[in-house]
Amino acid sequence: MPVLANVFLQATSDGILFFSATDLELSYRTQVDAQIEEIGNTTVSAKKLLEITRELFQDHIALQTLPNDRLAILAGRSYFELSTISVEDFPYLTFYEDAQFLPFEGADIRECLEKTHYVIPTEEDPFSIAGLYWHATEDRFYRFVASDGHRLAYMQAASSKFESMPINSGIIIPRKGVQEMLRMLELYKEFQLAIHENCLIMKAADAILAIRLLEDEFPEYQQIIPEERPIVLQIDRIKLLQALKRIATLTDLKWRHVRVTAKPGLLVLASGNPEVGNASDELDVDYDGEEFSTAFNIRYLVDAVQCMHSSSIRFEWVDSNHGGIFLGDQDPGYLALIMPMIL
Repeated sequence: MPVLANVFLQATSDGILFFSATDLELSYRTQVDAQIEEIGNTTVSAKKLLEITRELFQDHIALQTLPNDRLAILAGRSYFELSTISVEDFPYLTFYEDAQFLPFEGADIRECLEKTHYVIPTEEDPFSIAGLYWHATEDRFYRFVASDGHRLAYMQAASSKFESMPINSGIIIPRKGVQEMLRMLELYKEFQLAIHENCLIMKAADAILAIRLLEDEFPEYQQIIPEERPIVLQIDRIKLLQALKRIATLTDLKWRHVRVTAKPGLLVLASGNPEVGNASDELDVDYDGEEFSTAFNIRYLVDAVQCMHSSSIRFEWVDSNHGGIFLGDQDPGYLALIMPMIL
């Protein structure tokens, strides 16, 4: 539907210009104060309108509908005309503003999204769901979980923040929905959430986002998290992250692994590309167990470590048949699991 590439503009009698857009899965509306000389509405290319306004440096611009299915944009001595599509072709949008909304602050949910969204797969496959699973645990925490089949991350928060949300056995927020929620959290410190039918609605002072939830069943992810993890080493997070980024310079899409070898007091990282060269780095660690070695996708390690805040993190390990676990004392509620690579 070509009209889905357009933004719906609506000028009202109370001096507000509404901007609405949708892809049928997500719907978004925001507003600005405007001097309205004549009420009306139209739809115009969202991309072109954005590109034009980005290049205008005047304090005010004027929008005027023309009789030839055009929208005129005037700013100073600049003039543009864009083709429009009738509002009758634009989908009817429902934001369920009468739903029961609950107030939140950005800090309540932002960290939960930031520490898990990177794991959400771009597309669904038989082994993963392209969404973020939000559910209650048996010990009265609310957990946000994502997995792409090769790695998993979850972040959980105390139930007092979310216990009034009617998520029942859990909801799955699609990847694009999570991304748009994070964009809203960059703009608004306070917001409201509601669930109505199969939609999650996020409302702020002058914007509202409606997300159609996925109806898939999230896998039983708890089964892949080993309860007993006898091998534990402690390492400086920043030094590990810096070392991973250094040796990642010799990896590519084909040769993307890092060999991790742990010895008493020492961690050795090695990567390489036969066509380019090899790299290695050594780090001091708090570990006094037997030597072991495994390999991981280096990008997965960087993603898991760089979203953490702890100065020192724990790597917990069972064997090559189980994923490695990353935890941090200054990252309560966060767990990242990465499955080893078979070389």
